[in-house]
Amino acid sequence: MIRAFRAELVKLLRRRVLLVTALVTVVFSVGGAALVMASADPARSPDRDGRALTIDDLSRAGGGTEVFTSTISFAGTFLFVVFVGAVAAEFSRGTIRTMLLRQPARVRLLAGKTLAMLAFAAAVLAGVEALTWTAAWLLAPGQDVATADWASLAGVGHALADYGAGLFWVAGYALLGTLVGVLVRSVPVALAVGIAWAGPFEHLLQDAWDPASRAFPGLLLEAFVAGGTPDVSAGRAFATLTVYLALAAAAAGLVFSRRDVTTA
Repeated sequence: MIRAFRAELVKLLRRRVLLVTALVTVVFSVGGAALVMASADPARSPDRDGRALTIDDLSRAGGGTEVFTSTISFAGTFLFVVFVGAVAAEFSRGTIRTMLLRQPARVRLLAGKTLAMLAFAAAVLAGVEALTWTAAWLLAPGQDVATADWASLAGVGHALADYGAGLFWVAGYALLGTLVGVLVRSVPVALAVGIAWAGPFEHLLQDAWDPASRAFPGLLLEAFVAGGTPDVSAGRAFATLTVYLALAAAAAGLVFSRRDVTTA
């Protein structure tokens, strides 16, 4: 597993990948922070979504990282598609066969690859949190948001808690994306499934069927990273997701270890 982990990191730490990732991270973080700050209401309104942030929310100790969690909640579909495509591409290109020559233990190979992608994503997530906090702090005076408590001990505690929640959110999409990639293997089909499911499909069912918010993994991940919704609490979302993700990891490992690997 260690060899697979290191090999995957070599791919992820290439100069081109790092430059593209850095550019996307900066644009996403600064743009997301600007949108969240600009959309904050002066006061809580019964006509708006209960999750909408207000000036008072942002002026609290955890206001800086509230911007972070609100920003990343927009990127769930994108993140899911990235992990789906990264796994499915190895089958479509035939590179997975070469990897298996070096690491015949399939479950260890898959685990090493997934952990490497998660480690890379964790570093990027830390960068996103730092950049969104900084951008929000610079924009705060123009939105009448007080930032005196953002750098307090309580603010640091909120930052760590929000980072942990974000990391679990990333891990959720990583495991679900890995499962879809292993099952489908074809990049175009896998991406179509990922975009359709994580994008409109779950949300359309949510509008038509109330229990969907408490049943579908994508909606649960959104609820968890948002700190809970009127339909499902963060605690319940976390508990349900833990079961889903354990099953996804087990299923991905079982399928990858049993199915033949051929070139596309």
